[in-house]
Amino acid sequence: MNNEPFQSNDIEGIVKKAKRKSVLRNILISTISLLFVGTLFIFINGLIVGNAYNKAVEANRLLFQISEPNINIGGGTFDYRILSGTYSYNKYKVIGNRVVPWGNDTREFNALGHNNKGSAISVYDDVSVGKTEEDKQYYNTTNGQRTMQFYHPWFEYTKIHNDLDLIQNAPDNAIMEVAISFDQSYSVSEVQEFFNLKDKITWYRINDYNQDAKEQLKGLHSSGDSASFVYGFNVTMLKGEGDIVAQNEEDFIGTLEELKDTGNYNYFIEPLLESVNQNMKDGIILGVVVTGTKEELLKIKQNNNIRAISLGAVATEY
Repeated sequence: MNNEPFQSNDIEGIVKKAKRKSVLRNILISTISLLFVGTLFIFINGLIVGNAYNKAVEANRLLFQISEPNINIGGGTFDYRILSGTYSYNKYKVIGNRVVPWGNDTREFNALGHNNKGSAISVYDDVSVGKTEEDKQYYNTTNGQRTMQFYHPWFEYTKIHNDLDLIQNAPDNAIMEVAISFDQSYSVSEVQEFFNLKDKITWYRINDYNQDAKEQLKGLHSSGDSASFVYGFNVTMLKGEGDIVAQNEEDFIGTLEELKDTGNYNYFIEPLLESVNQNMKDGIILGVVVTGTKEELLKIKQNNNIRAISLGAVATEY
């Protein structure tokens, strides 16, 4: 039996050893806790942002149903952030059997699935060319194709497009899109009655101006509205189990209401709904987009209800 008393250095060693164990234990506990909390946060953040992404993309899909004639969206990427994210997608037109690239957009969204206001409207890929406002023509920066222009029947313009000569001089194998602006507002049913190329209509342009603007914007306007800045709807839509059905004004309002319910873009959806309801009794269709061959499109001149003809994208069959 060892009856020697404890030495002070023995006690210090025991204390130091205990402290080291305590520190190591605390580090281990902290590390495990941090890993657990971090993994849990990443998991929860992924669920929140993934759900928000689905909402934001759906709102964006609805937006393209009421804007940017003939443009489809697809492809792209998606990046997570902390309670937010970004996604990008490609824009394109199908002219005949040709796919025409039309640029790409990137949008930011928050945890609620709302596309941020700063990126709420597409990054318009237009550039204007012309020495004067009257000579101005818009082109897409991705492909150099012409961007269609529309003219409102309420307003006067220093120059109005009549691109029949361009259509006439196009190659015989060309397929073209053309924006037609009417002399007044009509209903869908009226357009279907008088327009001789009704089977070639792909998109209706609607009147998004309210009655107050009719007085406020009186005077001479230098140019029409680029197709990137007008609203309307496709001539057909998918419904039910993939059935293709014709759209009318009520379907357009339904899409606006659906878009409003997402909480996205209300700063312009609500005024747009108000304008559409104000103008409904007089008809809201101000123009159409038609797609066809040179031979088909030259028949446009047989219509007496047309104020302007503006050529857009052109594709050649091969």
